[in-house]
Amino acid sequence: MIDFNLTSSETYSTAFQERGIDSFSEACSFIAQLPYGRNANREDFRLVLSEGKGTCSSKHALLASLALENGHPEIELIAGIFLMNGETHSKLDGFFDGKTYTNIPECHCYLRIRGERFDFTDTSGRLKKIIPKLVREQRIDPNQVSDWKIMIHKDYLQRWLTRNPAIQLTLDEIWKDREEAIALLSE
Repeated sequence: MIDFNLTSSETYSTAFQERGIDSFSEACSFIAQLPYGRNANREDFRLVLSEGKGTCSSKHALLASLALENGHPEIELIAGIFLMNGETHSKLDGFFDGKTYTNIPECHCYLRIRGERFDFTDTSGRLKKIIPKLVREQRIDPNQVSDWKIMIHKDYLQRWLTRNPAIQLTLDEIWKDREEAIALLSE
């Protein structure tokens, strides 16, 4: 893990400094402690701090933006698609019962630093379970977590449905199922 002092006087650095957080590693630890939850506006990463919660997208976009403000472009924001199921998330045990599929491709954001992956969504260490299920990774810019991430996710889902004709669901239907799974994870 890379660490550096927050020396920038830009927006995100100032917001962390106002909370007594002066280094990148402290910022990462702080973010990981915040509960999982969607923010009121997907495009305003400062809400992670003011609302005291965030998703994998908003938390990691905030940290990637913080790194950029402080001159560390080697800290990459990654959108990884993995096959989500009861193995990757125990709260989903039973979710797939009676369905014509046993997993759903899910898009998860995390940081990659010098080839190593780091997940500050929470403190569970779940990334270790996700990594073997990764089917695609793409570096994205923080401002792409709202629209672009959804677009690549839906594109992958549509191609996945095409490759798996026995599922016989539309993109909207599988997206609805995915939203139900995410709601279970939020409880």
